Amino acid sequence: MRTLGASPLLRAGLVFLGSRVLLAATLLVMAAAARQGAVHHEWATGTEWLDRFAGWDSYHFVRIATVGYLPPGLDCCDQAFFPGYPLLMAALAPLVGGSVTAAGLLVSVVAGVVAAALLWRLVADDARGGPAAGRRAVLLLALAPCGFFLVSVYTEALFLALSLGAWLLASRRQWWWAGTLAALAAGVRVNGLFLAAGLVVMYAVQWHRDGRPRPRVDVLALGLPALGVGAYLVHLHSLTGSWNAWQEAQDEGWKRTTAMPWTGLTAAWQSLLDSPDAWLAASRAADIVAVLFGVAVCVLLVAQRRWPELTYLALTVGVVLCSTLWVSAPRYALTWFPAYVALATLPDRTAYRRLYAVLLGLSAVLLVAATWAVATRHWVA
Repeated sequence: MRTLGASPLLRAGLVFLGSRVLLAATLLVMAAAARQGAVHHEWATGTEWLDRFAGWDSYHFVRIATVGYLPPGLDCCDQAFFPGYPLLMAALAPLVGGSVTAAGLLVSVVAGVVAAALLWRLVADDARGGPAAGRRAVLLLALAPCGFFLVSVYTEALFLALSLGAWLLASRRQWWWAGTLAALAAGVRVNGLFLAAGLVVMYAVQWHRDGRPRPRVDVLALGLPALGVGAYLVHLHSLTGSWNAWQEAQDEGWKRTTAMPWTGLTAAWQSLLDSPDAWLAASRAADIVAVLFGVAVCVLLVAQRRWPELTYLALTVGVVLCSTLWVSAPRYALTWFPAYVALATLPDRTAYRRLYAVLLGLSAVLLVAATWAVATRHWVA
């Protein structure tokens, strides 16, 4: 097995950690400059600086970590959120004074650093990549417009770290470990099933290249993510009596149902037009741009013949595209690691270098704008 190359990995992780510290400090300075007071919410900690990194969906995770699913008097809609992240928050809370919010922030920061290091390794090992391409990928991640959510009480950082770990291990044919990490990712977000589908394609590609008449026994590792999701659905059934409790929570809490892509686009455009203020309009516009960006990256993956990555991203983007609610697409895009891989490994030509520079500059501007919106408590997610 190839060595991990600890020094470059460490540098990638430290660069990303530095970017998160800078981003967090910027957020706090922005909030102070805007004279934002303490956060008032039932599940706020009362520690003003810490509550800056928890809002909106964060409170679902805090509540689940504190009282579990569906406590008396609450019939919906925490069951829309998978249990992996809040379970980890609850487990680590004793290490940070009993605060599940602080534990959630700790998990996100550490997971983000791990994700950056794994992304560097994945791209550096890629046939089209190398160390320089790995650095480009890490910079794209560090300057992602909604990067605030990688240093907040949200699942994106943890899911990204687990996904990249599973993908890297699978590329090295360590399938039992890859399946285990993919199962953990599926316990954090339902998109873990799409990750598993991409791994199935990767396994098939390796099998074809090897010319073996039948798969090895490690093919069974590909079923581990489905077992994890199935266990959660069984748990929800025990609480609600419904095998469809997860989707029912999506429908009831967010009015999110399956629809044709043009129906979703029409709904997203109408939501943009109906926005009551400029900040919400900007957020709705970003949702549309993010989904279309995901479609464009899928086309790029086809051109690069990256079939496993295409499978994962096409399913991940497709579930938003074929939905009546395109909200939070820029945040979801943080976990679209095939996009970082595809963009960072474009040929080293003048046109592509210029494209990369434009992407970095635009991302940096949008990151500052989105961070200001969060600091002033405008809707971003």
